[in-house]
Amino acid sequence: MSLLPRTAEEFSSADYWERFFRKRGEKAFEWYGDYNSLCGVLHKYIKPRDKVLVVGCGNSELSEQLYDVGYRQLTNIDISETVVSHMNQRNAEHRPDMTFQQLDATQTGFESGSFQAALDKGTLDAMASEEDGALAGRMLAEVGRVLAVGGRYVCITLHLLLIKRRTRKNPSHLFLKPLL
Repeated sequence: MSLLPRTAEEFSSADYWERFFRKRGEKAFEWYGDYNSLCGVLHKYIKPRDKVLVVGCGNSELSEQLYDVGYRQLTNIDISETVVSHMNQRNAEHRPDMTFQQLDATQTGFESGSFQAALDKGTLDAMASEEDGALAGRMLAEVGRVLAVGGRYVCITLHLLLIKRRTRKNPSHLFLKPLL
């Protein structure tokens, strides 16, 4: 099996991500940049005291690096059971307060307004692979629901136009500001 999907729609498939992380193994994979390239923006909009939801964490080292510089309230979610299990094992000893949960980003079950910030590094792009963008729209609605009023959604994406279109159709307390 190739690590690359056969179709764009496969990027939004839970089965694809299970196969990806089983085949890829434990080696970290960084989509769209690592901590060093993103820390300026992240530290500006996400504060160490914030309760942060990391959407589609994968096996990126970003959450670990944020934890190591003082961010303690990190809740990481991913659709892949394989990667969540691996990340829990990898971090149990040295980062005991950081959690990883297998959840669907379109229906997390978290209480409304329970996070001050949400961080998304490529997950929106994976979910935007559908032609109509409905899955990405449901994820954006869920992020908006779990963010507290005044919360920040920091999204590293190639789909800025999709975010603009979806937040206009689905008004919420999300504020859009291109950062890069």
